Amino acid sequence: MLTILFVMLAEILIYLPSMARFRISYLEARIELADQAALALLAAPNGMVSAELENELLRNVGGKLVAMRRQESNALILSDRQELPMLGKPVDLSKWMWWEAIVDAVVTLSGNADRYIRVVGPSPRDPQTRIELVLPTAPLAEALRDFSWRIFSLSLLISLVTAGLVYISLQWLLVRPMQRLIGSIVGFRSAPEDARQIIRPSARRDELGLAERELRVMQQDLRHALTQRARLAQLGIAVSKISHDLRNMLASAQLVSDRLAASDDPTVRQVAPRLVSAVDRAIALCAQTLRYGKAEERAPEPEIIALRDFIEDVAAGLGLADDGGICWHNAVPEDLKLPADAEHLYRVLNNLMRNAIQAMPGNGDLRAAAAVSNGEVVIEIADTGSGLSETAKSHLFEPFRGGRNGGSGLGLAIARELVRAHGGELELVRTGPLGTTFRVRLPGIG
Repeated sequence: MLTILFVMLAEILIYLPSMARFRISYLEARIELADQAALALLAAPNGMVSAELENELLRNVGGKLVAMRRQESNALILSDRQELPMLGKPVDLSKWMWWEAIVDAVVTLSGNADRYIRVVGPSPRDPQTRIELVLPTAPLAEALRDFSWRIFSLSLLISLVTAGLVYISLQWLLVRPMQRLIGSIVGFRSAPEDARQIIRPSARRDELGLAERELRVMQQDLRHALTQRARLAQLGIAVSKISHDLRNMLASAQLVSDRLAASDDPTVRQVAPRLVSAVDRAIALCAQTLRYGKAEERAPEPEIIALRDFIEDVAAGLGLADDGGICWHNAVPEDLKLPADAEHLYRVLNNLMRNAIQAMPGNGDLRAAAAVSNGEVVIEIADTGSGLSETAKSHLFEPFRGGRNGGSGLGLAIARELVRAHGGELELVRTGPLGTTFRVRLPGIG
């Protein structure tokens, strides 16, 4: 419908000058007929013809009066000898403007023109001779109506054909691909796990082809994410079951560690607190794992921590003090303190330092440093390992994707979540063949 409307509107712009040109052609044809009638009259003996022939010539011209103007004389050639009303300005076919012709054609077609029109034009035989005739406007208006109807019928036919071709083209080039695109979206929404619902992009290079390719990428990524989520859900159920049994086992170990703490042996009493602390943390972690499906990590409960001694305890828990292969350097100032949840901070540093140890399987240097900057406590854990792979860097902090050396990547994901819960940030500073450095930013003492 829009195509038909637009074509008809365009035809109006073509129709108006065409109608004006038709009117001029009509009048020029009458001038030519009048010239031929004048030629026939001049060829007659004594320039006289019978009344019947004169009327026949006038009917052929379609006018009421024919006159001829020459440089030396003016002559009335034909006339029906009827009285004519006052005539307006003549139409001079030797000089006319297109906008005036359009206006005159519209006036004639509407029936508002005078009954008669006076036309002046050059003779086809002799441009110096001018033919003047008086025509009734009714036949001209009828001819314009016939012409307009033909133009309308032809325009309507062109519009219908054009609209049909445009409709078929749009149906083939746009509507069908869009229906296919929408069908893939609806089908994928109903069954995202079904790989058959992923769209197969066409070879188109336009916007629809781009949309098909981007939709395919999005569907593949979403299907991968849903599959990974399902696997994580299954893994979470398994971990919850293991944690439940492990908590019961650790309860027994806790009883034994409590008895060891009461031993009179100095060596045992020195080691026992670390063992008790490790068992308590393990039990708490198992309990949190069982609550994972119901809640997120608990909110931090900050306390003032002496950072140097705290990091030293983390290193001792990892066995760095007894490990001769890795050189441990604690460069944290002795007077540096920060407000943080002790359990959360222990898990963060433990994950980072354990990853650093795993990156140096033979030997190397592990260094911890800290400083206060702009109201924040900045902690850096640096190792001299082989660095992170490109895959690990591109999926850093993503569970089961950002690990190195076959790791799961859970440690970094958990550490970042705990640091952000404190209002801080965990970031990778550098990594490469010379080692890796992670930076922890935590709010300082306000």
